[in-house]
Amino acid sequence: MPTHSELAARLLRDAAHFFRSVGEQNEPLKEQMTENAKVFDQVSALVETDPTGSIPEDQATHSELASRLLRDAAHFFRSVGEQNEPLKEQMTENAKVFDQVATLVETEPTGSVPEDQAQS
Repeated sequence: MPTHSELAARLLRDAAHFFRSVGEQNEPLKEQMTENAKVFDQVSALVETDPTGSIPEDQATHSELASRLLRDAAHFFRSVGEQNEPLKEQMTENAKVFDQVATLVETEPTGSVPEDQAQS
């Protein structure tokens, strides 16, 4: 069973991949999307290896940083869905999952995802 922090890391990497894809398809957004992807990849590694560790200059734990980024991604997905009707349902569902995992990793980073939910 994955822990909340492992699941958060997986979603952060998925978001990074999504941002890179958006940047590749939209030159004006490429630089910003590439930068977003780098940050998401960095925090995914931190939360996966040391969820309760922290970055001194931020004073937030890795799990708190992951939670913030997951919520940012959820907001981005909702925005994409609002602007693109064919993607709306999927983007809304993605946002919901990212918000749920953000809460889990923030409140109990080392908790485990129940096996029946880990598969969905």
